[in-house]
Amino acid sequence: MINVEELKFLLSGFKDIKILVIGDFYLDAYWYIDKTRSTLSLETPWHNNPVVDQRYSPGAAGTVTNNLKALGIGTVYTIGVIGEDGFGQTLLNLLNENGCRTDFMITTSNCVTPTYLKPIHRGYEDIEHEGPRFDIENRTPISENVEEEILKALYECIPNVDGIIIGDQRQHENYGVITERVREELCSLASSYPEKVIFADSRNRIGRYKNVIIKPNRFEAQRAIDPHWDGKTVDIETAKNCAIKLAKQTQSPVFVTLGENGILVHQNDQLTHIPGIKVDEKIDPVGAGDSVSAGIVAALCSIEKEKVVDAAYIGNLVASITITKIGTTGTASPEEILERYKKINECP
Repeated sequence: MINVEELKFLLSGFKDIKILVIGDFYLDAYWYIDKTRSTLSLETPWHNNPVVDQRYSPGAAGTVTNNLKALGIGTVYTIGVIGEDGFGQTLLNLLNENGCRTDFMITTSNCVTPTYLKPIHRGYEDIEHEGPRFDIENRTPISENVEEEILKALYECIPNVDGIIIGDQRQHENYGVITERVREELCSLASSYPEKVIFADSRNRIGRYKNVIIKPNRFEAQRAIDPHWDGKTVDIETAKNCAIKLAKQTQSPVFVTLGENGILVHQNDQLTHIPGIKVDEKIDPVGAGDSVSAGIVAALCSIEKEKVVDAAYIGNLVASITITKIGTTGTASPEEILERYKKINECP
């Protein structure tokens, strides 16, 4: 396992790393509704929903960029597609404010900006309750013209970076940034640029990636191996078998996350289980997977690419911090990572 001096050296190198995040960037919109101010409409039989506060943050692939910048990564490039609408401009502003390079973001009138509207209803005595989410997403496949713009941006950006994180979010094939053609090109580029860390995270299509590092959770891994699987649980032994089979398909390292049980890593016919880090505090697991991805890729870009076990441990460290940040999609700083390491290893 990595020692404290190696960890310090690794973390200090993050400032020199350049990482591209390509995929589905969403805007998370939180609208706070004060129901105590609601009045009956004069024109309809409905009470209105007075929005008294608003909060916005980058979601999906944007969550990965939040984590990378919190880790101190020097340059974070973004490639995504947004619409010519207010939500798109808000998302761009947030990415820029966070220090991301948005030169390669694509704005088009043919798409909407993917947005999750989350109404937070407030009642008496500061009671809050999140209501059903409103999803704004593109309902037609990405056009060939937009696809060409995505690929052009990718070709221009890839020589500048040390690593790429692919965020394949959309449920339906070809409705998001990572279309079948874009995926195939990314897999081809992984062969053309073997020195670069190319890493994919996909809810529904993780089994379709070749030559790139993949990181499914245990359920995604099981569905990748057996698309008709409809079970509820995946034990560690089953996850191990999935990791082995996926590694044969991808011909690259495979990380399978196991929640509180840590991460499985398969590389060069070697399967390793990195146990989870026990957290005694109250936890919120939202966004934990994105924080693991950021930690793993940052580590692989900073140390030897073959040290996947150390990278998985860093991913565990990062997630053990982010899940303790309740009510928000948490991030972890280098200082917090070092502090967590010292605590669990009883270092001075």
